Amino acid sequence: MISNNIKAEDIAAYFDFDGTLSSKDTLFSFLVYCIGWGEFILNLPKILPNLILYLLGIINNETVKERILIILFKGKSFTALDKKAKSFAYGYISKFIKPEVFAKLEYHKEHGHKVILISANLAIYLKYWAARHKIDGVIATEIEFIDNIATGALATPNCYAKEKVKRLEQYLKQEGLKFSYSYGYGNSRGDFELLDYVNEGYLVNGIEFQEWKK
Repeated sequence: MISNNIKAEDIAAYFDFDGTLSSKDTLFSFLVYCIGWGEFILNLPKILPNLILYLLGIINNETVKERILIILFKGKSFTALDKKAKSFAYGYISKFIKPEVFAKLEYHKEHGHKVILISANLAIYLKYWAARHKIDGVIATEIEFIDNIATGALATPNCYAKEKVKRLEQYLKQEGLKFSYSYGYGNSRGDFELLDYVNEGYLVNGIEFQEWKK
């Protein structure tokens, strides 16, 4: 239990995004939003074999994500993708946000806690959503760009499971941050290590908050 002696600025709240703050995984919606249904359907023959390999457990979520991003985003300019990412984050994505969980995020902000998103999804659009809602930081999966052109490859490891804690510790060190108490919110296997890491974790099941038992 948190001590009354801990100041608000010494408290952090870490939120997963997909399935926690949002009602669904938003990556698929973002991909289609960027390239359109026509191009997406044309690429399905290349995408489906990779999805099957993932469902069979032959490749992991990082590999399938990177392969699909290479198929769909390779050769596209940063400028074009960034513009789509901003409009997706500022408008389209709002219909997926769960009001009850967003209210918890707002609670932490109102109480002066540092709020940080930690997601396996793509930073290119989550950074805009976070900026719109005055969230303090974003730790997410980055796409590689060379000379303003997407390779489709991941510039960082997929921010999932143990990688969430690793990236968080790197972020705190880089920003010179140290907190006396931390909260964590997640909804899936990819969040378990984060929930173990914090002082007070909650598994979000729909709009219900279940206290995490380490």
